[in-house]
Amino acid sequence: MFKPKNKTKEPDNSAKAYEYAVFLLSLKLRTVGEVLKKMQDRGYSEKIIEQTIEQLKNQRYLNDERYAEIFLENLKAYKNLGYYGIKKKFMEKKLPPQLIESVLRDGYSISDEILVAKRLLKKEGFKIKAKPEDGEVQYNTFNEELSKQKQKISNRLKSRGFRGEVVAKLVF
Repeated sequence: MFKPKNKTKEPDNSAKAYEYAVFLLSLKLRTVGEVLKKMQDRGYSEKIIEQTIEQLKNQRYLNDERYAEIFLENLKAYKNLGYYGIKKKFMEKKLPPQLIESVLRDGYSISDEILVAKRLLKKEGFKIKAKPEDGEVQYNTFNEELSKQKQKISNRLKSRGFRGEVVAKLVF
């Protein structure tokens, strides 16, 4: 019969657990959820994991809110993802849902998302025509080529997690 291997020889040793957690954080910034998962995989007891995480929070080595803010700024600057794309990335980092919502609400406005979408479309070679000013009348006849182009842009933006409101402002 297969018996799971316990990777730690001392699952109740708080000093070793703390040392391991600090080692993980020295490699890269992590969320509470990521550290928790790594420590569980390593075989530490729940009590020791809770104590270690609490100690790291008190020492300000672990702070999910600050992590989320930094992560959001990096994603906005270097990745071409919309609201839902970024939300998915946050969930992969095991951040609490209420924290995800508040950070996105405060740090990723519609105008930010439009700028990122324009950057993506420019990078991929799509051309966006300026909208007519309010009061201007624009008459269009149906243009199949233009319609296909708009659909292609729309699908591309949606696949990258942009909100429908952003897609509508840029395409239609």
